[in-house]
Amino acid sequence: MNLRPALAAALLLTPTIALADPPDFDRPGAGFATSVLPAGTVALEQGFPTYERERSDGYLDRTYTADSLIRIGTGGPVEFQLGGSVWNRLEERGQGSRRHAVGHGDTSVAMKYAPAGTDSDGAFSWAALGEVTFANGDEDFGNGAKQYSLGTTMQWEPDDKRQATLFANVDRLKGHNTWTLAPTFGRKFGENWMAYVEADAIHDAEDGNELQAGGGVAYDIGDHAQLDAYALHRIGGHGPSVIAGLGFSVFFGKAP
Repeated sequence: MNLRPALAAALLLTPTIALADPPDFDRPGAGFATSVLPAGTVALEQGFPTYERERSDGYLDRTYTADSLIRIGTGGPVEFQLGGSVWNRLEERGQGSRRHAVGHGDTSVAMKYAPAGTDSDGAFSWAALGEVTFANGDEDFGNGAKQYSLGTTMQWEPDDKRQATLFANVDRLKGHNTWTLAPTFGRKFGENWMAYVEADAIHDAEDGNELQAGGGVAYDIGDHAQLDAYALHRIGGHGPSVIAGLGFSVFFGKAP
């Protein structure tokens, strides 16, 4: 499965579609929105790119990833998602050597279920996401095997300014499980700004425990687009020392 044709098709459709009521975007932060897109609508969420810095076994790796997510409303409480990264760059230094690689990552398909429908009612809402990631990426940027993921996001909104979410997820890869638990606390400022803080606790069956902490901001452009920026820093024993990124999200409505 190749993300390039699907992404190109979504972009070619944009001049002919009519905008509908905007949904919540899955970017930024841990987890995903607890609502789904209305039937027949599309959203594109694009990283520009994500940066990771990690030192391991005497090597310093810097990775840049332009991750893409296409969301399609299928009707009712269900949404289809297609994800991947058509461009990645790796810079590796250590032990007197230096190399770089450029390529594409694995492709994923997912289904989201949000029982509240297209709009979350009340102070509490939740959604679940099942995902399969196919091992079709280049060697430096892929998992090397098919990965299965199952996650849920639970969200509390005591008022229209504050929200708290808890994201829980398990990834199954090559017979090993990786567990993630990530609370997030966000607040809106004015009509367009939102800021949040986040902590990611990760347990990998092979590598042990990892802890990241940080936060980000999002800025609404009108009713159907959003810019975001975020950064996480390692405060545990292993994993990337820095993760940071910029992103852009846009919602397209139903075709006339």
